[in-house]
Amino acid sequence: MISGNIYGIVLNDRNELEQLGPSLSGKPYLAPPSAAVVYQKPSSSIARGPISVPPEGLVAAATVSLLFSRDAVRLGSADVASCIGACALAVDMFTANSSYYRPAIANRNADGRLILGDFVRPGLPAAITLSSDGVLIHEWQLSRLARDANQLVADLSQYLGFKAGDVLLIGLPGDAPLVHAGQELRIEGTPLPAITAHTVQGESA
Repeated sequence: MISGNIYGIVLNDRNELEQLGPSLSGKPYLAPPSAAVVYQKPSSSIARGPISVPPEGLVAAATVSLLFSRDAVRLGSADVASCIGACALAVDMFTANSSYYRPAIANRNADGRLILGDFVRPGLPAAITLSSDGVLIHEWQLSRLARDANQLVADLSQYLGFKAGDVLLIGLPGDAPLVHAGQELRIEGTPLPAITAHTVQGESA
């Protein structure tokens, strides 16, 4: 049961890091990230029905969410599994922005834009697919993660720590597609339960 904080990770896609390349050493970043880049989402961001999409569309980044069953502080990677009670597919939806430097909170964390699937016993898919109206529009392999789930949790637990009931989105694909109103989305990644979501017309951010 989700009873704590919801965290996400950006710049954990190896392909995206390679594409950004030298730009991460210039302004405004000055250096590539040496630690996992964390953001936090309010509970109000969890979608409870159709997704309201502004005319300019939203990026639909499919990923996996981990639900912590006990506190996790200063773990080794071998200890992570004992702290994860369940996993689910997820889609984080946000306004497109080419920069990660101080993005507007409203654009990243608007209400009703985080789709969470059903949590089941832990098990990570090799790949996640996103289809729109029955047509595949994106697929990514979790082997692209710069830090896999175990390493990510272990690294974060050294300075952040997690409580039972917290949720962690393990990374977003840098090439996630843009979606618009009026689409039926389906997210799949065996062995986790698939997600179906509908988008409707909303107002501009």
